[in-house]
Amino acid sequence: MNGRTGNGRAANGRAAAPERRVLRAVRIRLTLQTAGVITVVVLLLGCLTYCLFARYQRAEVNRSLQYALRSNRPGHDDPCTWLYVEQAGRIGRPAQSPAGLPLADAIRQTSLDHRTRTVSAARDGTHYAVRTEQRGNEVFQAVFDERYLRSARHQVLLTLLTAELVGLVLALVTGAGLARRAITPLGRALTRQREFVADASHELRAPLTRLHTRAQLLARQRSGNLAPETAGELERLVTGSRELAEVMDDLLLSASLDAPAAGRSRIDMGALAEAAVEAERQRAAQAQLTLHLTRSDEPIEVYGSASPLRRVLAALLDNAIGHSIPGGSIRVALRTSDEGHAVEVTVTDSGIGFDPADRRRIFERLTHSGEGRGRRYGIGLALVRNVVEAHGGTVSATGRPGEGAEFTVRLPAAGDSGSSRSATLRHGYGRSLRHRTRRPTR
Repeated sequence: MNGRTGNGRAANGRAAAPERRVLRAVRIRLTLQTAGVITVVVLLLGCLTYCLFARYQRAEVNRSLQYALRSNRPGHDDPCTWLYVEQAGRIGRPAQSPAGLPLADAIRQTSLDHRTRTVSAARDGTHYAVRTEQRGNEVFQAVFDERYLRSARHQVLLTLLTAELVGLVLALVTGAGLARRAITPLGRALTRQREFVADASHELRAPLTRLHTRAQLLARQRSGNLAPETAGELERLVTGSRELAEVMDDLLLSASLDAPAAGRSRIDMGALAEAAVEAERQRAAQAQLTLHLTRSDEPIEVYGSASPLRRVLAALLDNAIGHSIPGGSIRVALRTSDEGHAVEVTVTDSGIGFDPADRRRIFERLTHSGEGRGRRYGIGLALVRNVVEAHGGTVSATGRPGEGAEFTVRLPAAGDSGSSRSATLRHGYGRSLRHRTRRPTR
């Protein structure tokens, strides 16, 4: 018991890698979102601060210009302000007037239209705010040196940018901490779920196997001495115990199918398909169905694990048999595509089909099917999707009510360069798969 449980947990630890990748992606996304929100808030506050500071400076410039104009003295004592007065064509200049001032054009225009105008002028590498207005027969022009205000504004901007960068770093650290705290309980829950599935499946598998074996022995020994009704119930007991064991196999596969590819090798899908068809041929005959396999004589190889891929074929055939009507047929075909870079396996049946609107549910776990003799829960086809995705492939389904269905599994072929090439293909298929809509069991 402890050995099986330990092995189950070891397999479960390996299988948890996809969940860890998903959780890591979610954690990164939450970190970026949190950091983005904090950064935007800090940026908005910085912009608001800068705008308020710039507005305050503009108000200060206007007050200085108005004060200079009201003083009416060209020799105003403010070292940043100069006042020029034009009267009868002559302009009075204050002492130490900056080069290039006053603005003669502004004075001339104001004397003509009597309008007050405020402009910004650059002279000798310095920016000046200039206001010109007329009073009676005189035109006054006040000039304010903005170099110190601009320098202060640049310092404020540099300080805000530095604060924004520091805030971004702090936001990333804070976001990472918050995301980790938010995701940790989910990660623990997923780990416990996988541990429970693996442990329960391992513990239940042995008694279920014994139950099935004893039911088979009882059916063989007592079938001739029992009433037909009792014999039928005994046979149904054998079938039910077998199906329950298959459910345990599905659960075990679900807990371990995402293990790393260390144990993968070149697999002949043609041989697997032939074995799967032969294994189901007697069951299909009992259901009055015919099985056909189409494949080339040459090996059709993929790079992966034989047991999960064998389970894929078995689940697809089980689904086809369970949803076909007597007298129907099931066709399995293997071929290569994309100039030999991909392997396609199609399982086509002439059964009850399904509503095309349900294509999005077919591969969802525990999806109920309203018809068919097969297993009524979608764990089989859900595992098909998981195994195929773990091998870097895709699976799709098409069908219509009463017209049968076709399931297509597409896997990267095992190229001449072996595992490295297959791994490259697997990553490529994985990227395309993430952009697919998950299709679904009938």
